[in-house]
Amino acid sequence: MSLSFDVEHREGYATVRMQGEPTLGQFLSLIQLLGVETGTWAARRVLFDLRGIRTLTSFTDHYAIGEETARQLAHLHRIASVVDPDMITRASEKTARRSGVNLMVFTDEDAALSWLLS
Repeated sequence: MSLSFDVEHREGYATVRMQGEPTLGQFLSLIQLLGVETGTWAARRVLFDLRGIRTLTSFTDHYAIGEETARQLAHLHRIASVVDPDMITRASEKTARRSGVNLMVFTDEDAALSWLLS
């Protein structure tokens, strides 16, 4: 399975674009790595573009991702995730938000940026 990501630092936020076909374990490991990395970033608002991820389609995958996001990325002020419309379950959003993480899932990048920067 493959997984790659690119980070772009912008004024007031960062964008992380992910691509590949990771297993759930690989994706959770990446969230752990990003938890360490984002702790050093000036920006506390991050947009995750997940439209390039072709696996992790189930509700239970999304639930586990929300739990790991809550554990690793709670230091961020706002997190916007952009996914393809056929991938949206809102499980990661609801799970992370229950733990106090300000995460919203979108299918449109412009809407995600508008919310992220508001």
